Amino acid sequence: MDTNFVIAQIFGILGIVASVCSMQFKKRKQIFIALLLLNLFSALNFVFLGAMASAYVCLFAILEMIVNHLFERKKKNVPVWVVGFYAIANIALGTLGFSGWLDILPILCALIFCATILMKKEQNIRKATLANQTLWLIFDLSVGAYFFAVSNVLTLISTGIALYRYQDKKKTRTKSES
Repeated sequence: MDTNFVIAQIFGILGIVASVCSMQFKKRKQIFIALLLLNLFSALNFVFLGAMASAYVCLFAILEMIVNHLFERKKKNVPVWVVGFYAIANIALGTLGFSGWLDILPILCALIFCATILMKKEQNIRKATLANQTLWLIFDLSVGAYFFAVSNVLTLISTGIALYRYQDKKKTRTKSES
């Protein structure tokens, strides 16, 4: 068995842990710390699989998260122009590593990830994660990132559970009383 493939799958296992945990945290900061680790493990996984477009967008996501954290520490919103820069950079990086039409999926995932930065509500972040993880699942299965595919499925399940757990209880009660 190819050593790079085995190393990639080890990072996939680490990604499973970070991914599933991310959606079970209640606070936005906790979610994003887990997602930072997920992006690191994802990037390393894709480097060892030779899927460079996805590795580039995952590595850039780490930079995005660090910049976002700096804004958050100063209690400032990330300016829309910064998010616009992120989107352009992700498209450029994805194009740089582009090797086929399948590489459009990581670019779309990166753009969804950019949009989550502007989201204030944890439930909206979770909903965006459903779309993101579905696209990553298709990509991961296609490039042989099998543990990350398992991670995608587990994250989809975990996100669904979190959406249910943290749903607005007032809205749920009002709907059931109607």
